[in-house]
Amino acid sequence: MHVADLDDLRGAAHDRAVLAEARVVLARRLGVAPGEALQHLIWLARDLDIDLAEAASLLVKDGVGGPVGAVLAGRRAPRAEGATAERQDVLSEAEDVLRRVTAEDTAGDAEIRAGVGEDPVARALLDGTIDSCVHLVPVRDAGGEVADFIYADVNRVTRDMFGRGKEELTGLRLLQTDPGAALSGLFNEYVKVLEGGTPLERDSISYTTAQRGLSRSSRMSVRCVRVPTGVCVTWRYHSAEDRVARRMERVERLALIGFGEWDLATGEADWTPQMLANYGLTPEEVPPMPHDLPKAVADDDLPLMEEAIQTMFSRREPVEAEHRVIGPDGTARHLWVFAEPVLGESGLPISINIVSQDITRRRGVERALAETRRQMLKQQARTAQERKVAVTLRRAILPDEDEVEQLAGLVMAVRSLAAESTARIGGDWFATRAMADGRALFAIGDAAGHGLPAAAAMARTRNGLLGLACTGEPAGRLVGWLNELVGNMDPPATGTAIVAHYDPSRRVLEWTCAGHPPPILVRGGKAMPLEVVRDPMLGAMPGWQYTTITTELHPGDLLFLYTDGLVERRDADLDERILDLTGILRDSSERPDRVLDEVLARMEHDRAADDTTLFAVRVE
Repeated sequence: MHVADLDDLRGAAHDRAVLAEARVVLARRLGVAPGEALQHLIWLARDLDIDLAEAASLLVKDGVGGPVGAVLAGRRAPRAEGATAERQDVLSEAEDVLRRVTAEDTAGDAEIRAGVGEDPVARALLDGTIDSCVHLVPVRDAGGEVADFIYADVNRVTRDMFGRGKEELTGLRLLQTDPGAALSGLFNEYVKVLEGGTPLERDSISYTTAQRGLSRSSRMSVRCVRVPTGVCVTWRYHSAEDRVARRMERVERLALIGFGEWDLATGEADWTPQMLANYGLTPEEVPPMPHDLPKAVADDDLPLMEEAIQTMFSRREPVEAEHRVIGPDGTARHLWVFAEPVLGESGLPISINIVSQDITRRRGVERALAETRRQMLKQQARTAQERKVAVTLRRAILPDEDEVEQLAGLVMAVRSLAAESTARIGGDWFATRAMADGRALFAIGDAAGHGLPAAAAMARTRNGLLGLACTGEPAGRLVGWLNELVGNMDPPATGTAIVAHYDPSRRVLEWTCAGHPPPILVRGGKAMPLEVVRDPMLGAMPGWQYTTITTELHPGDLLFLYTDGLVERRDADLDERILDLTGILRDSSERPDRVLDEVLARMEHDRAADDTTLFAVRVE
């Protein structure tokens, strides 16, 4: 795997790690789940007009402080209705009933049903009711006691809890199809109606039955009357009404919305459980009337609520307001309240409808987000200042291109291009120096990273090399010392470099490569990268002995050095890019300055992604 590919992987992994850490930091600040924190982070990035990775980096740099005002939801997912143990008890009892009644002989049931004559009363009930209605005839045991009932007839709208109707039920026994009749005691009630004649009427009872391992429950209203041949049972399930009520209860619980109604004529108040909870009241406590409501709010919000109630009664129009309720522990609960008067024929209010929503968590998240945004803006300003310093430092350290020192026996040209994005300004550097012994030193390098740390590492690396060069030691020794210098920087740093000595009297180049892209030699219409000993980058391996490579040069040779900003692209292979560069150099001009211009024009490098430094040297 190439260095560029590794850098891409490191960059992607770094961004993911920073984003993951930022999610945790923001979740802790806001008191929300990491998934919700990620959504808030995306909104913060949009609000600040920066990309998500930069927003995450700002948040992580700002520290890992705890919550700044938000509260956790403090709610758990509800359990399914009907506990498992209770359902198992129902099923067990139902199975006992089914085993008993299934053991009974039903061979004579068809004869019993056939023996039922015309029953005009039963027929009138079946045809006249709009609810489920069945005609039941008794089945008696040897002692004359009623053991069960047979469905003699069923009207067209009948549906039991398992959706069975006329075709499925007619001719079957009651207890075999609906053991819940025995479990609930309704079967015995039907027998009493049959024998005593007194009608049975039950409103809104809880009813549970079972069949084939499944249980069903619902509220129901049931009525049973005696007819000449048996009894007629009429029922209605309230499952639809219950479903609506459950949905309303879930809406109130999930959104923390409560509803209340004040009857101004009777002075009574009817509040839902969530409405009571929003105001910190128990179900046993009496809700306050409209004029007493301000007494329940925080002192600072009292004028606001008094004004809202006065407006509602005087202008007779709906109002809405936000206020706080102080709990017994001194914590404030934020409520958003909607209220409207209901007017009578005289135009005066006769009742008040009120809705409250607990928005404490939302207000806490908003406060925490506002504080987080303020801190991110401060961090963004600090980062911008660091980038400005990095740009200034780079300009101060690196000489202008037309001020580059010309060395004996060489014609040189340099292009040092800072990244167009100040956030991507890195640690590219170059250096030249005429040695006292007549040799020429030139070098190119790249301190890892971006921003002020990279610019600082660049300055210390370049200045350190120029200081070490005064010793006159070979390039390998200089780079070895430079490696120790970079490795002991605070904060720790790494980087790449090529350091070379050129002896014009012998036309010999003695050079060392520390993890840097190889130089390209152009000679006689041919171009090829020089063979390098792949020594490690600076700061990576303390105590490493770097190799000094010796290369003989000829008059007219052109040596091209560059940093990775010229050849690295996320969508291209590094070797292919170096091969493209080699082809461009093979066909390029002999003048170093024109070579640099042609390379920049044809390589299509990304100025925004990284710094780029080019160094062309022609041997005279």
